[in-house]
Amino acid sequence: MRAELLPTGASLERVMPGRGPSEGARGDGSLPARGRLHQLDGLRAAAALVVVVFHFLSAFAPRFAVGEGVTPSLSDGTAFGALFNGPFSVSVFFVLSGFVVSNSAAGRREPVYLMAPLRYLRLALPATASVCLAWILLSAIPDAARELDRLAPSPWLQWVHQGLIPSAAAALSDGLVGTFRTGGSLFNNVLWTMRIELLGSFLLYAVYAWTQGLIRVAILVAVGIAAAAMHRFHYDGFILGALLREAWIRGQLGAVAPVGSFCLGLFLGSHATLVAMGPDWLGRVMPGEGLEPIGAALIVYGCLCSPRLGRAFASPAMRFLGRISFSLYLVHVPILCTLTAATVVALWPLGNFGLAGVFAAFLALSLLVATLFTYLVDEPVLGVLSSLRRAATPMLRRPRIA
Repeated sequence: MRAELLPTGASLERVMPGRGPSEGARGDGSLPARGRLHQLDGLRAAAALVVVVFHFLSAFAPRFAVGEGVTPSLSDGTAFGALFNGPFSVSVFFVLSGFVVSNSAAGRREPVYLMAPLRYLRLALPATASVCLAWILLSAIPDAARELDRLAPSPWLQWVHQGLIPSAAAALSDGLVGTFRTGGSLFNNVLWTMRIELLGSFLLYAVYAWTQGLIRVAILVAVGIAAAAMHRFHYDGFILGALLREAWIRGQLGAVAPVGSFCLGLFLGSHATLVAMGPDWLGRVMPGEGLEPIGAALIVYGCLCSPRLGRAFASPAMRFLGRISFSLYLVHVPILCTLTAATVVALWPLGNFGLAGVFAAFLALSLLVATLFTYLVDEPVLGVLSSLRRAATPMLRRPRIA
C-alpha cells in the first residue's frame, strides 16, 4: 500500500543496520525525508506476490492453499510453507503499515480529525476503483467462478458475486461504505483487510497524538497484549510495527541475528508452527494465527537489520514491484474470478503444465493492469490527498508531540 507502506526513512547507505537514524531524526521524532527504506518496498512486493500465488492456488489447486486444503507435504514444517500462506503475507502488510503509519503520525502536526478522514479516503478511493473494475468484469463474465467451482470445487470461489450481478450503484456503495462496515466484499474479496487497515491506523493516530516517550511505548505494549487476549491478532501487527519504529528511530534496534530472525519468521508463517506440533492446550492459549504477527515482525526486523537482505529486497525490480504492489493486491482477484476462471473452464481439463501456463498469463496480465492502476488511480489519489492536506493543515495545526 503505497503511501502507507513506503516509509520516508534513511536509506541503507546512510544508516548502519539496526541502529536507526537517531542522530539524523527530525525534532518530531520521525524519520528524515532524505531517503527511503527501499528494502521495505521490496518486502511489500514479495508479500503481494505471495498473496497472488495463494489466491491462484485457492481457486485452482485448493489442496495447496493454507486454510483451503492441505499444506503441501514438501513445505510442511519448513520456511517454504510461507510461500503458500497468503494470510501470513497480509500480516507482513499490517506490520509494515504499523511501522509507516506510526512514523507518519509522529511527524504530522495535523489533528487526528484531519488525518482520519484522509486515511479513509486513501483506502476507500482505490478500493472503490477496484470494485468498479470488478463490477465491469463480473457483468461481462458473470458465471465463470461458478462454472469453475462445478468442475473443480473450491470453498474460496464462494466469496464472489455470480449470476445476477448487483448494480453499479451497489458496487460504488460497496467500495465506499460496505467494505468498511461489513469487513468484506463479494465484488473483490481481498477488501476484507481495508477495515482492519483503517481501524489500526486510527488506533496509532490516537496513541501518537496524545502520548509520548516511554508512556507511548507502554501504551502500545498494553494495547498489543489486550488485542492478543481478545484474539484480534491482526491489530498486533500494527502494534509490533509501531514498536519496531520506536526502537529504530532511537537507534535501539540491535542487529542480533537478523538473517536467523528472518528465517524464524518464515517458519512461523509456514502454518506448521511449534503450536501446531505441541499439546492441544498450547493451541488454545496461542492459536497458530497468533504467531503470524510475530513472524511478520521478525521478517521486517531482518530486512531492517541485515545488509544482505536489505540489498536483495532493495533491487530496482523489487522496488518497482513495491511501487505497484497495492494496485496488484487490489486488481488481481477480479481478474482471477473472471478472465482467468473463464479461460480455465474453456480449456478444461488442464494438466500441471497447462495450469502453469495459465498462471503465467494471469500474473502477466495482473502486473500490467496493476501498473496502469498505479498510474491512473493510486498515484493520482495520493497527489490529490497531499494537496488537500497542504491546504487544510495551516488552519488545523495541533501541537507537535515528539
